[in-house]
Amino acid sequence: MLKIKFYITAILSSLLLSCGGSDDEVDDNVYEQNKFVHELLLDRYLWYTEVVPEINYSDFDSPEQTLDFLKFHELDRFSYITDASTFDSLFEDGQYLGYGFSYFKENDGTVPIKFVYDDSPAGRAGLQRGDLIISINRQLVEDISTTEWDDIFGPAEEGHPVLLVVQKKNGDMENLPMEKAIVNINTVLSHSVINDGADTVGYMAFNSFLATSNQEIEQVFSNFNAAAVNKMILDLRYNGGGRVSVAQNLASFMVPSTITNEVFVLLKQNDKHQDLNHSYYFKSRVNELDLDRVVVITSGSTASASEIMINGLKPFVDVKTVGNKTYGKPVGMNPVEFDDKVILPITFSNYNANGQGDYFDGIDYDCFVKDDLSFDFGDTDEPMLAEALVVSQNGSCSATKSAAKLINHRQDETPYSLQAIIGAQ
Repeated sequence: MLKIKFYITAILSSLLLSCGGSDDEVDDNVYEQNKFVHELLLDRYLWYTEVVPEINYSDFDSPEQTLDFLKFHELDRFSYITDASTFDSLFEDGQYLGYGFSYFKENDGTVPIKFVYDDSPAGRAGLQRGDLIISINRQLVEDISTTEWDDIFGPAEEGHPVLLVVQKKNGDMENLPMEKAIVNINTVLSHSVINDGADTVGYMAFNSFLATSNQEIEQVFSNFNAAAVNKMILDLRYNGGGRVSVAQNLASFMVPSTITNEVFVLLKQNDKHQDLNHSYYFKSRVNELDLDRVVVITSGSTASASEIMINGLKPFVDVKTVGNKTYGKPVGMNPVEFDDKVILPITFSNYNANGQGDYFDGIDYDCFVKDDLSFDFGDTDEPMLAEALVVSQNGSCSATKSAAKLINHRQDETPYSLQAIIGAQ
């Protein structure tokens, strides 16, 4: 993700610097923010021709409401506005305020844990993947309404408490009190070396592309290189995206050294800003693996930079996907700071070296496999990883998974947001 700062008019700046102020000044501030959003979309937005050319800025109560009105809803479920400090903390420092765990609401009403960040309140409390949440603040999960789930974990305030009752995998019940705190995200959730017949397979569950990820990636591939890994399984099942430059770095570890300086991804702006088009190229890496096949584990949560990874590798290595169809975000944003906010409008589409992109319906799977949260990451009996090992060795699905290919498996679509990158409470 590229970062370009823009600044609003001097009028807005003076409003921000003034102390106190009347309700009229607040209204003026919102008016200027709405105007800024509109003018930005008319200039930088990928689909600027779909933006209404004139609106009354007083008709909207916030820049968020303005953006929602103006964006091209036929294709854009991605553009959003968020808090600037939260955005910078996440992408620059790999941090956010929360508890540090991700959960999933199953159709049968159970709520298992998907993953836990190590350096977090949840990690320190001993919460683990596969634990079942039984109650939250003494309210049984089956009694929590859909609307209550939106607020069940409380406001974004450091120290805000929550009490979870969880059932561990062995059946034991535990009370886990915790308080919101700064979570340090480990973007590598798990990694291991698996001996699979004649192959030495590197497995890495990778959860987001942040500035802090590069050091983690380099350590993992140093280990893989030392173990003489010759096959790779990249688990992106929960990866909602992040920085394109980090995707470029990770991809460069997994391709033959002969393709250094080939195009990994082209970011193409609207026709007003073709001068801002930018290509990322594969780079030489000390511990690159020189692979000819990469198996990627995917789901409906696999989005943005994760999809760029899959699409960008395809012209150069045999890429197979195991799991479910990806989210479908073949476009990206140049973040723009204004006031204490960041707006992320869609400003470019992305294409691989063969000019392939536009996967708004998602990147299809080669072998359909459901996520089973009762298994740990890296467990070779875990269904997704087990099938990925078959594909890594043979280049094709097992017989049962090949048959499943005929069924159209598609997860529910949800709007994209900063939460997709964090991936957790």
